[in-house]
Amino acid sequence: MNKLPLVSILTPCFNSATYLERCIESVLAQDYPNVEHIVQDGNSRDGTQEILARYTGRMDWVSEPDKGQSDGLNKALQRCRGDIFLVLNADDELLPHAAAWGVEQMAKHPEAAVIYGDQHNIDPAGRVLLDSFGPDPYDFVKMFCVEDVLPAQAAFIRREAMEAVGWYADVTRKTCPDYEMWVRLGLKFPMLHVPGFVARYRLHPDSEGCQEEALEAMIIAKQEVMERIFSDPDTSKDIRALRRRAYAGLLWWIADGLLFQGKANKGLRRAAKAMTVYPGLRLLRKTPGFLFNWWKSSRNRFGLPSFAIAEQEKSGT
Repeated sequence: MNKLPLVSILTPCFNSATYLERCIESVLAQDYPNVEHIVQDGNSRDGTQEILARYTGRMDWVSEPDKGQSDGLNKALQRCRGDIFLVLNADDELLPHAAAWGVEQMAKHPEAAVIYGDQHNIDPAGRVLLDSFGPDPYDFVKMFCVEDVLPAQAAFIRREAMEAVGWYADVTRKTCPDYEMWVRLGLKFPMLHVPGFVARYRLHPDSEGCQEEALEAMIIAKQEVMERIFSDPDTSKDIRALRRRAYAGLLWWIADGLLFQGKANKGLRRAAKAMTVYPGLRLLRKTPGFLFNWWKSSRNRFGLPSFAIAEQEKSGT
């Protein structure tokens, strides 16, 4: 009988006490018997270490200073022993069958370096706000140009593929180490979407997607990755020809994020600039959905996310 593949769940964290225990419990609840949970804490001071201590012996945790999000992920990756791994943020959760699903799909599709599914987007209390489906079919160009975003917490990565492109997370990235990883893998290997819900992605006031400053840092980090690819002499002419489209996709992506935060004017300005940079049909086809979101934001108390609206209603403000 073949040995069951080891699935590693990597969770870098810092001051994550609010939701960390739900994350840990979701990994412990996996119905697949060969899972390791590696938590890399950046020397938190909010009670995170006390939570981790309660789970000593049930998961593998270390708390030590790091240089930020990417460094924390890289430290976790270096401790990883799994044949398959997944990066799970400390405020997100796996569904109980996730690891078994990942192993099954990897066995069915040995050609794929990454297999990703779908996720439930939840509020701070764990209530489902909406369902989010992974890009289908997978398209490297759309992913590279930020027209499609892979759901990291629903994506299983094959160890041998990661080793082939470099067993590290890029510590020069202040944020978005997953995007750099997807690009590095995608330049060499195929990825695959398989329908099925495997994770719960939490939206809350401290989420990076709900903070304008964090979004601005993300756009810088992603553009730096793009520029590195464009300046590499080994990059194909087809990829180099994507420069304007990729930059426009990045602008469109941050426009959508700003709109979600209720910053309609800033969001629309970024969208207009994106269409000026690359007025192609692929981008223009997104316009109706974007304008629908804008209309919703104007009706939803300045576009506040659902959890924020609910909190306002509770307080009567």
